[in-house]
Amino acid sequence: MKLYHYITKGNDALQKGILSFANNPNADLHYYYKRSGGKTTHAEIVKWMESCFVGRSRAVRAFSEPIQWTDKSEKMFKTFTENADLFAIDVSALNNDGLLEAIYLSPALKPDLDKKIPQNVDEVLVKLNSLDGVDLSPVDWSVCDESLGLRFAVVPYYLLVIKGGVIPPKYIEKV
Repeated sequence: MKLYHYITKGNDALQKGILSFANNPNADLHYYYKRSGGKTTHAEIVKWMESCFVGRSRAVRAFSEPIQWTDKSEKMFKTFTENADLFAIDVSALNNDGLLEAIYLSPALKPDLDKKIPQNVDEVLVKLNSLDGVDLSPVDWSVCDESLGLRFAVVPYYLLVIKGGVIPPKYIEKV
């Protein structure tokens, strides 16, 4: 089974692997300032992530397929994907070799246009019992609408909790 992950171009993932947040001191902290309640350092954000659940800081986000944008999401996704390299992760091999500690699903939220669901909602995560819970059916990318202010909350994605927090190069390939 393969899942997909994006890393900003100019990375060294094929030499050093895919780094989790905990193992990437150069990670962009901006995205996490508000979510973490105002934490401002890498160490503080790692600690906050671990307070969410054990292993959160060693997790890597993955999608069941490459991102596809529409007219409603082009500004949000086109630049993101054009400035990143796409990697396929052999999740089955990671699991078989004992490197996959846990896998969480962030199910697609279905925000209604009346805004009954808070638009600043943080990740909703469900721990899966096994890889059998991974849904590889096509993703409905048409629900991504930059006017809602929700980038990935409306499509399913996975968090792979990795022993050591690094997916070694032998488990990835550049797509």
